[in-house]
Amino acid sequence: MIKIPVVVFGLGRIGMLYGLDEKRTQPASHIECILNNSNFDLVGVSDLSKNYRQKFLKNYNEICNVFDSHLELLQFLKKSKINPKIFVIATPDKTHFKIINDIVQTFGRITEKSIIFCEKPLTNDLESAKKVQKLLINSNYNLIVNHTRRWSIIWNLCNSEIRKIGNIEHAIFNFSTSPENTSIDQMRDGIHIADLINWYGIKDNIHVNRFHLPYLVYDFHIWGDKGKIDVLNNGQTFSLYKKNKSNRFTGFYELVLQRKTKTRDLPLKNAYSEFANFFKKNNIKLSTNLSDALESIKTFKSHVYKK
Repeated sequence: MIKIPVVVFGLGRIGMLYGLDEKRTQPASHIECILNNSNFDLVGVSDLSKNYRQKFLKNYNEICNVFDSHLELLQFLKKSKINPKIFVIATPDKTHFKIINDIVQTFGRITEKSIIFCEKPLTNDLESAKKVQKLLINSNYNLIVNHTRRWSIIWNLCNSEIRKIGNIEHAIFNFSTSPENTSIDQMRDGIHIADLINWYGIKDNIHVNRFHLPYLVYDFHIWGDKGKIDVLNNGQTFSLYKKNKSNRFTGFYELVLQRKTKTRDLPLKNAYSEFANFFKKNNIKLSTNLSDALESIKTFKSHVYKK
C-alpha cells in the first residue's frame, strides 16, 4: 500500500502534547492520529521549541526528520522531492498566514489534490482570512480548519436529528473559557460555537452565554415546536425529546425523552480517517472547507464574542 505523506508544523498541545496526556482518550494529537493510521507516513515535523523537539525525539524514536522551523522543513521537502499530501499547521494563530503562504510558494502550482489542515481559528480577523483565500486560487489545495465538531459522532447526530424537533424556536449555548486558556483570546474557545451555529443554520435563534468559571461548561440546548435536543458534557451526551400529551396535566403537552446517546468521541481521529478516504476515493466530500472557516470568523464576531 502506498502511504500518504504528511508533515506537521508545530509540536505544542494539539500538535503533540495531548497525545502524551494519560488522561485523554487517545489518539488526541495530530502526531498520534497520523502514527496510529496505517494510511499515513509522517515524513517531517518542525517546532521552534527545542524542548518540544527533544520531547518528540524521546517519545517517537526519531521516526522522521525534525526541524527548527517550518521553512527548514519545506526546504528539505523540496530538496528531497517529497510532495506531502497533507500539511498540518498546529502553530499559533498569528503564524498561519505565513506558513500557508510559504507552502504555496514552495510547491507552486500543484497538480494533485492536497490538504492543508490548519488549527483553528484560520486567522484572528476576517481581513487576513480573506488574504488566505486569495492565496489558494489553485483548487488542488483543500484548506480545512480543525473545527473538530464536524467529525464528532455526537455533533453530527445533533445535526441529523434537528429536523425531528420541528421549526426551531430558540437555542442556547453555555460555555466557559477552558481553565488552560484563561489568558488566550476568546476566539480559541468560541470559534467552535460559531462554526456550529453556521452548520446548524440557527443564527436567528441562538443566544450564547460565556461564563468565567474554574471548570469546563459546554452545553447546548435547542428547542423546536415538536421537541428539544440537548448536547451536554462537552459533546459526550446527546438527548432527543419529543412533545407528547402530558400524563399529569389535562390539556398540556410535555417533553418526553426519546433517545439518549453517550460516547467519548474521537473527532480528530475521525478527521484523519476522512482524509485517508479522500485520497483513496475520488468521490469523498470533505466535511468542511475554507468558506466555512471564513463564515465562522464572521459569526464569532457577531454572535459569540463578548466585550
